[in-house]
Amino acid sequence: MKKKALTALVLVFLLLCLPSCPASISAEDYNALQSDLENAQREIDELTAELAALQAGYDGLLGRLGQSTLGNPNWAELKAFLEQDDTNELLYTENSFDCTGFAITLRDNAWIYGLRCAYVEIGFAEGGHALNAFQTTDKGLIYVDNTNSDKIAYVGVNKAYGTIPLDGVKFEYIACDGEPDEFWGSLTYTSHPNPFSYDYYLDYQRRYEFYHESVAAYNEAVDAYNRGSKKWSYSELGDWLDNLEALEEDLGSIFYTPMGVVKSLEVYWN
Repeated sequence: MKKKALTALVLVFLLLCLPSCPASISAEDYNALQSDLENAQREIDELTAELAALQAGYDGLLGRLGQSTLGNPNWAELKAFLEQDDTNELLYTENSFDCTGFAITLRDNAWIYGLRCAYVEIGFAEGGHALNAFQTTDKGLIYVDNTNSDKIAYVGVNKAYGTIPLDGVKFEYIACDGEPDEFWGSLTYTSHPNPFSYDYYLDYQRRYEFYHESVAAYNEAVDAYNRGSKKWSYSELGDWLDNLEALEEDLGSIFYTPMGVVKSLEVYWN
């Protein structure tokens, strides 16, 4: 476009200079320049029309952005949206519909639902991952990873990327303050002010490890009991199993190991 405009301006300049040029210029050359000028004028008119169309499109885009009806949800609204959205049930296909496809689909579905949503890219030392983010009105920024299942993500540069299944994110949950091999007493509960913060994820990891340690200890205790050990009563072993089942449900349905340490983070809002 710039090249066309420059050529047209040069031709206009040459034609304007013609009256002062020597009379030796031939009629043929004059007619050729006149033809070039007319062509240049047509190009200028076309470029002017293109510029006007581009300006109109730009102004329209700014207007639509200024009139966006997308809104930020509260946590309850976000959770309800994720529970009814079926993006997580789509088939993961490497190099065709991977984490990027899941993140883009959830973003687009959120737009249809009227929710403001970000597409997020994180990078590891090797490879990367795509997810989403929502700015909630009551709990701040919440990351969501819905590749294969709905999960709340915990993201921080130079921190291990972690996720917790949606049904495992709770404000009040079973405390794991005792010893894993003595988990047959009455359950106690504790709470966290912000289950979307990274320190909540670290506490969840501790409870997750406690659960597996207690399962291993329980299996050993059952084996010992069956061999005649009197260290645990039948009632204690029954209570222990009940507590393990309650803790398993409390932790959520699906567990994922960390993918690596986050080295970069980019967020793109719709």
